[in-house]
Amino acid sequence: MDPNRIRAAIDGIYDEIIALRRDIHMHPELSQQEERTMHVISDRLAALNIPHETNVAGYGVVATIGSPSAKYAIGIRADIDALPIQEENDVPYASKVPGVMHACGHDVHTAILLGAAQILKSMEAELPGAVKLFFQPAEETVGGAHGMIEHGCLKNPCVTRVMSLHVDPNYETGKVLVCNGKMNASTTELSITVNGTSCHGAHPEKGVDSIVVAAQVISALQSISSRFSAPTTPLIVTLGTIHGGTKENIIAGSVEMRGTIRALDFATRDFVKAKVKEIAQGTAAAFGATATVEMSDGYPPLVNDRATSQRLSEVAQAALGAENVVFMEEPSLGADDFAYFTEAVPGTYFNIGTATPGNPQPQMLHSETFCPDERCIKTGILLEVLGTLAFLEDDK
Repeated sequence: MDPNRIRAAIDGIYDEIIALRRDIHMHPELSQQEERTMHVISDRLAALNIPHETNVAGYGVVATIGSPSAKYAIGIRADIDALPIQEENDVPYASKVPGVMHACGHDVHTAILLGAAQILKSMEAELPGAVKLFFQPAEETVGGAHGMIEHGCLKNPCVTRVMSLHVDPNYETGKVLVCNGKMNASTTELSITVNGTSCHGAHPEKGVDSIVVAAQVISALQSISSRFSAPTTPLIVTLGTIHGGTKENIIAGSVEMRGTIRALDFATRDFVKAKVKEIAQGTAAAFGATATVEMSDGYPPLVNDRATSQRLSEVAQAALGAENVVFMEEPSLGADDFAYFTEAVPGTYFNIGTATPGNPQPQMLHSETFCPDERCIKTGILLEVLGTLAFLEDDK
């Protein structure tokens, strides 16, 4: 497992992979609409002689390197969907689709996995097991990972470990961020409707002002993290929208609020859900109103397998130098549906830096100016290949 051998192979295909990335970037597709992207991936895999299946859980692609009858396999996932954002970067490969952009770097993830596929395919005869490639749709919306797993992507051959990466503009290109344990939060969609009694704004005593009640509910919900949970337990209740009222001199009879609940484990999530309902309904009742609370669970928490993440960090340190491997000390309350994979089998999710060294201009994911340093692709391919080889050797 010589990193220099892999680096030389990456250098040999780098221009091709950059061209692929730019093609995908110029033609972004929203979640559940990734048909062209699927065909680009399929055409590339076919050219590499890699057997694969398309239209998995929508427009997903599952490919296998090595024998389908192998005793075990390592899985690698890349998400492929874009976001409804108008790109503002002045680059020759800017998005050609109005209002749609790869602002989360999924084009980079896809290009990296295609590059890793090409190198691993060239080593197919040397592999002690198989490798499965998951090009996953709909990460930004419905969670395509769940659909792919339901389809059976972790079987035939049986996947023993999985990995995935994400671009990170908070770190310079060449840096890697590794997390041992809890990394991302679960998600729960929240809807609260406060029902009061409408009346003339000059005579509020004749009605029940749902806007005033809603304001009290909003304030009271923030006490869940500050007064009903230990300060060391991360959780969030965020209300992102509020709608109510029709005219400035009418007491609103109804207000609807929507938001999200985030937690790092199921016990905390369930506690927060129960407390949200209790506080919303109790606060509304105290003002003579009622509150209807509806919640829908989304992604589970993303928890990295410690042994797998530790092994990946060892590989990264050996290949890049210990000074370029950063350990994530605090989890993020962001979410990613790779959590379905780590819930199903041991896995690791890690970040690679994309900030151009020496460039003071900060960037943000999901922004119209996100423009990663393309050299991060070399880092991503190197770690996906070396990590896969290490896991295959460990699991045999």
